[in-house]
Amino acid sequence: MKKYWIITFLLCAFTLNAQIFEKTAFNLGYRYTGRNVLQAGLELRIGESSYKSVIIGPSVLYTRINQTDKFLPEANIYYTNNGQLYGASINPYSIEPRIGISVFNLFFLNTGYAFPIHKDKYFKGITFGIQFNIAPTKGSKFYNQMKMM
Repeated sequence: MKKYWIITFLLCAFTLNAQIFEKTAFNLGYRYTGRNVLQAGLELRIGESSYKSVIIGPSVLYTRINQTDKFLPEANIYYTNNGQLYGASINPYSIEPRIGISVFNLFFLNTGYAFPIHKDKYFKGITFGIQFNIAPTKGSKFYNQMKMM
């Protein structure tokens, strides 16, 4: 009897994992936040609506500061509404609210303002960036579906 419960639990966990995997994408991006920054991470789409959803995810930022390579953690959240993008991100050096456009969740083009929260003000001022989202599965639910009339 114990084996059946374990098998049932594993099957449920696998099914849940597959559903989360369908709404997940890898992101690659470039941002200018007072300096050049490369970004890589994961994005998870929350919501069933084709045009309104919340996207959250962790990322790693790469930049050079004082002739040394820095890898910094970042967390971000976006709300998309019919191609409009509203969001914010936080890393150890700044908080950055953003606005922009989303093209089918395939890529984000955004701008914002980085508010420094660290004594070393490496990220500050007006920012802009582009982010490409790459879904690992065919027919992913991460992307918005284009409707034909």
